[in-house]
Amino acid sequence: MNGMNTTMKMPGRQIIGAIFVAAMAIFAIIFTAVFNDLKIPVLIVFIGIYILISTEKLNRTALSLLGLAIVGVVLWVGLEMGLEGGEDFRHLIVGIDWTTIIFVIAMSVIVSVSAASGLFQYIALRIAAPSAGNHKALFTTFLIVVAGISLFFDTVSTMLIAAPFTIEICKALEIDFKPFLVSEAIVCNFSSIPSIVGAVPNLVIAGATDLDVGFLFVTFMPLSIILFLVSLPILHRWYGSKFGISDKHQVDEVFSIDPETMIKDRWDFKVSIVAIVFLVIGFGLGPTFGLVPPMTALIVASAMLLIAHERANEFLNRIGWPVVFFLVGLFGLVVALEVTGLINDLALLVGEIIGDNSAFATVFLVWIPAILSAFLDNLPVSAVLAPIAQQYAAVSPVLPLALVFAVNIGGYIFTPLGSPANMVVIGLSETANDPIPFIEFIKIGTLLGMIHLAIGSGYLLLILALLGG
Repeated sequence: MNGMNTTMKMPGRQIIGAIFVAAMAIFAIIFTAVFNDLKIPVLIVFIGIYILISTEKLNRTALSLLGLAIVGVVLWVGLEMGLEGGEDFRHLIVGIDWTTIIFVIAMSVIVSVSAASGLFQYIALRIAAPSAGNHKALFTTFLIVVAGISLFFDTVSTMLIAAPFTIEICKALEIDFKPFLVSEAIVCNFSSIPSIVGAVPNLVIAGATDLDVGFLFVTFMPLSIILFLVSLPILHRWYGSKFGISDKHQVDEVFSIDPETMIKDRWDFKVSIVAIVFLVIGFGLGPTFGLVPPMTALIVASAMLLIAHERANEFLNRIGWPVVFFLVGLFGLVVALEVTGLINDLALLVGEIIGDNSAFATVFLVWIPAILSAFLDNLPVSAVLAPIAQQYAAVSPVLPLALVFAVNIGGYIFTPLGSPANMVVIGLSETANDPIPFIEFIKIGTLLGMIHLAIGSGYLLLILALLGG
């Protein structure tokens, strides 16, 4: 009966969602035709679609693509009526941030091939062995590793790499893996701040604001280290009662395993090592020669697929295509906001609030986007606010940095829904039959997030003063 009830509920949600979307689409088109206005209909579609996405009750990829289709029709109607902002669907598609989408696809390929080779399991066993079953030492080691990975992989890829081996080793040593995963997700989010490739929002903001990669890294790397050093003792104290030392017999049994046995395919293993080395070098030196990170990632990913030959389709099937198409729909909605002038209107409103006070503008662009990111997901917040940060970069070069900082920190305050990396670890914990309660994530995430926002605000104001702002 329970299974039957569950089955009956799902179509009901879908039908209600479909009716809501259909009504919204009809209203938007009629409003456009009657009132000769595109801004309000497009804004209604954007807000309506995002409300449905935020409920987590309906497929977010389907909703974002449907939203793109609806605004496409609205803009086409506007074009036929000769309204300002009216565009054909091709213009809408051309405006999508395909550079970021290609980056996400390429990084997914690299992670897919490397994971299949056993590379990450091999590394995990190597780095975990020195802890000798001491939970606190193992916890610290994993957080340091996650912080390091976050500089070279986006947050979702980082957690897809780190979370599975964390769960495996914790289970083998009979340790509660939930404190590990929650802490890794938080560390992953703030450790990604100095790197343009550390999080998709970073790439979006940098692309819109022409943010210098070196300036981003040099400015934020010290802050990232400070946040880690502040967070580590807090996390140790928070989870201290759950830490101990595993039974010696268990430790010997787990760490007596030869890491070489983790290698599933030696050829793929070697290829993955070479590819990641090239990736890191490319991310570090490429921008100096005009080679942007998405191009580097695409070169490495395509080379790995070429070498994989017959297994290439297998690796391509492992790409998170739902995430890719969600981004297509989301970026299309943002383009619609741009062509109708809504983002420019929002920029004018923000300008009236912050004026020419660079210090107030910096604090504003730290706290407001962070709070929005907590409830709206940091990616759409980045996509909408990045053009605004670009317009006011003339006030201070620190403003794009403030937005980068805000959306990454905002990903773990108040709710875990703000960052896709958080949802990855929650999903994997459910797959492992030991789900992370939202309230557990909210408590420690909000505590650390508030501390981080305060530290970051002071740090950015210091940078502003040093730059003469």
